[in-house]
Amino acid sequence: MNENNVFIELRNIRKIFPGVVALEDVDFDVRYGEVHALVGENGAGKSTLIKILGGAYQPDGGEILIEGKPVTIAATSMAQHFKIAVIYQEFNLVPDLSVAENIFIGREPKIGKSFINWKKINTDAAQILKKLDIDINPRKFISDLSVAEKQMVEIAKSLSMDARMMIMDEPTATLTEKEVVKLFAIIEELRKKGVSIIYISHRLDEAFKLSDRITVLRDGKKIETKKTNQTSQDEIVSLMVGKVVKDYFAGKKEWTGKEEVIMEVKNYNIADSIYDISFKLHKGEILGFAGVLGSGIHHLLRSLYGAAQKTSGEVYFEGRKVEIRKPSEAINMGIGYVTEDRKGEGLLYDMSVLQNLSIIIIKTLTFFKGLFIKQKKELTVFNSMAKELDIKYANINQRIIYLSGGNQQKVVMGRTLVSDCKVLILLEPTRGIDVGAKAEIHKIMIGLASKGISIIMASSELPELVNLTDRCFVLYKGRMAAEFNRENMDEEKLVAAEIGKLSYLK
Repeated sequence: MNENNVFIELRNIRKIFPGVVALEDVDFDVRYGEVHALVGENGAGKSTLIKILGGAYQPDGGEILIEGKPVTIAATSMAQHFKIAVIYQEFNLVPDLSVAENIFIGREPKIGKSFINWKKINTDAAQILKKLDIDINPRKFISDLSVAEKQMVEIAKSLSMDARMMIMDEPTATLTEKEVVKLFAIIEELRKKGVSIIYISHRLDEAFKLSDRITVLRDGKKIETKKTNQTSQDEIVSLMVGKVVKDYFAGKKEWTGKEEVIMEVKNYNIADSIYDISFKLHKGEILGFAGVLGSGIHHLLRSLYGAAQKTSGEVYFEGRKVEIRKPSEAINMGIGYVTEDRKGEGLLYDMSVLQNLSIIIIKTLTFFKGLFIKQKKELTVFNSMAKELDIKYANINQRIIYLSGGNQQKVVMGRTLVSDCKVLILLEPTRGIDVGAKAEIHKIMIGLASKGISIIMASSELPELVNLTDRCFVLYKGRMAAEFNRENMDEEKLVAAEIGKLSYLK
């Protein structure tokens, strides 16, 4: 690779939000046919930088050069003009349009000047999806897809643009091992064609496997750019956090298995997705669920929160048989739920940090027929939870969109916990969160369990399941395939059970 063969260069890029310097004089460049990993903790400035490249934000200082010539990327359409494709961590899809329409949005093949060529758009979309080895009907609506399927549609959309530079923000966060292997093969193919790639991932093993260089951002500043083959993961982590991180997983108290059962699920079925699932959840237990795309975990946990309906089966909560038909009933029982999709389901992006945290208990904070809010009480609740979870924010009226991913996740968790939660259901609790923030979320989970709160956690991060959970169930095609405890659980067994190669039930 020619080290002077630069496709795009950023010089002294600066971006300021109210009360926050998001980027401060950042220099960054990407060469033709290079995979350049961009790493840093949440809040380091990675998302701001790629949004500037994608035309979503405008820099407050500095310049951008493409092939040595200064350019202005004033809108997302300008980024597309320069053949820059961005796959954001938070999906940029239209739920009420089809897969094919989303892949070619704004570039739909036409019959004449007015009518979409539906045969061609669906055929072309099917060909791109086939190249990705993904079995998704191009006519299917985005709203009917899982998070992992939406991720693959985002990748397909970028591939359809014939991009000269592709920016991938946490592209493997929701993918199965098979899908990851396919994605890596596509990246290698793009590299050989001279496509420049910016790769953002908190999974440092991926950055080291794929990249030629790694740039570290911290607190909005560029710390260093290293050739991948001349550094190590330990060095990169130290550069990211500004100190040596020794204990990634915090220690957890010894769980005896003799604690009282707070929740029991018997012979649970959901149409076409869950078949005869039974398990018990004990007080203070962290119970894990593992499984690949299509395993049914998402449907099961949503149903236990009342967001999807069972076809048969029983649920007992604190020894009493209950029916959970909607989320409000789950909340009233003391069941909390944190979605895997912060943008689509978890956060109200146009509202403040304060409003996002207190929204779930707003009825208890109002008076005079709900017309007024007891602001002093609301602030007391907020301050208490913000302190407990160590939520970092500029002020209570700061829009939630300006918080880092880790702090956004803490707000979503805090919102659930203020409602007197006894059982907390977490889907991908550390998805898209950096090393330091992951450790903080793990510490919070362990602290909650030590207080007697029971946690059900679904995660695609196998080290997380192995190190945090007391027990872990593996689902395969909607059925219970394996049950492990801390003594007999390891990543190899989890993977084998996830793909149907191991059955281990007590």
